[in-house]
Amino acid sequence: MTGRHFLAVVAVAQGALLVALIILIILNRWFRLRRRARVHPRVVRLNSAMQRWALGSTDLGSVLVHLGRLPIPLAVDALVSWSARVPGDRWRQLATALRGHWWARIVRSNAVSGRWWKRLEAARFFAVAATPEDTSSVLKLLHDANPAVHIAAVATLERVESAALTTAALERLPRLAPTVGAYYAGMLRRSRPVVVQLLLKMLQRSDDPALPRLAEFAGRLNEPALREALTALGAHPDPEVRVQAARGVGAFPHPASIAILTRLVRDEAWAVRAQAVRSLGMIADRATLPLVRAALRDPEWWVRIRAALALTRFGGVGRDALLQDEHGPDQSARDMARLVLGLSPQALAEYAA
Repeated sequence: MTGRHFLAVVAVAQGALLVALIILIILNRWFRLRRRARVHPRVVRLNSAMQRWALGSTDLGSVLVHLGRLPIPLAVDALVSWSARVPGDRWRQLATALRGHWWARIVRSNAVSGRWWKRLEAARFFAVAATPEDTSSVLKLLHDANPAVHIAAVATLERVESAALTTAALERLPRLAPTVGAYYAGMLRRSRPVVVQLLLKMLQRSDDPALPRLAEFAGRLNEPALREALTALGAHPDPEVRVQAARGVGAFPHPASIAILTRLVRDEAWAVRAQAVRSLGMIADRATLPLVRAALRDPEWWVRIRAALALTRFGGVGRDALLQDEHGPDQSARDMARLVLGLSPQALAEYAA
């Protein structure tokens, strides 16, 4: 066989494979269209039954029958779609009734499947139809290594109140990427009483590497019960922890808050000083005005901008201080005062937040 013959055979084989691929794509499209045409009327009937049940004009049995006639993935999709449109009490009735249905038992068993997409399907189901009896299964999904699975599973906190689930989510929070962490935090806020009690214990772990992220979350909760714990973190040796403590206590006008911020505004770490002066501006205690004004002469630009913005929160007396510093002897204070005084009210409201 010559080289030309070999190339001809390769070309024919590639052409045959290309034709087979095109046929496969066409057949796959044809099968999907046939399946959609067969299933779509069932989806329409389920949506109609769901709507009538939500309005109280039909019984729950009709909804369960139509759910059982759908393929399992479509049934889960329908539950996710309708979960936000049905009142909570009625939806809990549906979740309880689903425990006895064969397809729901199959979905629940997928929580321990070796295939991640099956575990994801179970997590999506639990997120809208979990009951307290599902706590152990959801706990496994919250510890799942696949990001899609545990992100879907954390939404179960909206349906089931469980200290075990809240603890698992809270312990995972510091290890997450910022965007995913923000989603977790939103879910955890729905279990606020349990979260606060857990945070009070976790914030006492002074050697925990996750302490900065936990302190950040605690500060964003704005929960008065966490004030003492955040204030105590102001003396932590880790500057990142002190940054979060300085940021968090600004939401609590209290003598202890002012005392720790008075100390942190002189911290060796500029990020701590910046957050401390910002929080002093949020509290706006007149006795701290000299400290905030002195921060206009800080070597770090970020501290100076925070100090100037904080002075605007003191009202007229703060603005008078900026006007004086605008013509004062210190070049850094003059430049910063001039910058902030030139901002519009809308810009001040945004930057000083």
